[in-house]
Amino acid sequence: GRAILNLISNAFYAANEKQKLNLAKYEPTVSVSTKRLFDKIEISVKDNGTGIPDAVKEKIFQPFFTTKPTGQGTGLGLSLSYDIVKVHGGELKVETKEGEGSEFIIQLRTS
Repeated sequence: GRAILNLISNAFYAANEKQKLNLAKYEPTVSVSTKRLFDKIEISVKDNGTGIPDAVKEKIFQPFFTTKPTGQGTGLGLSLSYDIVKVHGGELKVETKEGEGSEFIIQLRTS
């Protein structure tokens, strides 16, 4: 629950930041979906926010790394989410494109 809450919170933040740019016809969207694969379940948190720059993509799961302004983030949300998912034998992946949004995918084994 904590891992998913962190991902949703970050998605809301990214969508809100993009909305502040006052882009024509931009509608902030965050979606959460689940899917059963052969031997896994997949939980996806997707937004159409600011996306993650390639230059920092490799650092986002490191403790205390944040792209938020000082005082707005501790840099622990994604790191903790990553650790929580790993402890449960799962994987946390990200697909992102700067300026278009991000999708964080949790995969957990069912057996």
